[in-house]
Amino acid sequence: MTGDYSSTTSGTSNLRLGVNAGNSIASGGNFNTVVGDEAGTAITTGDGNVFTGYASGDALTLGSSNTAVGRDSLGAETLGNNSVAIGRNSLTNQNFTTATDVYNTAVGFEAGKEVTTGANNTLVGGLAGDALTDGNQNVAVGYQSLSAEIRGDKNIAIGQ
Repeated sequence: MTGDYSSTTSGTSNLRLGVNAGNSIASGGNFNTVVGDEAGTAITTGDGNVFTGYASGDALTLGSSNTAVGRDSLGAETLGNNSVAIGRNSLTNQNFTTATDVYNTAVGFEAGKEVTTGANNTLVGGLAGDALTDGNQNVAVGYQSLSAEIRGDKNIAIGQ
């Protein structure tokens, strides 16, 4: 077997499809679904994550209840919980160094791409909030909405 399909892991009820997908899951890492080469490759004891696409969620180790769909989405996160990244490079730089309930949602090509430690953001649209790094509680809806904001909190941007 070349690593293209495997559901056997040390954890419980994990599904792995793709080269190195979920290959580090250890006892205690349960109910993860990883599809795509290198998807979820660093998960050890994280639970309930869904990663689909090449290298999506590939740095996550202990974080739980995250969903990432698209190449490199949620790619740097290691310990954060409860984020949703849909679209290539969405939330790709988010990375919490302690177990944190993040609640970021980014939908669209590179939506929230530069978010590192910002939390409770909702970013919808291609390049929405793409420059935001550590701002909290922002809402951006539309192509390039909130694109120039870097650190602000509690902003609402609708439209380009």
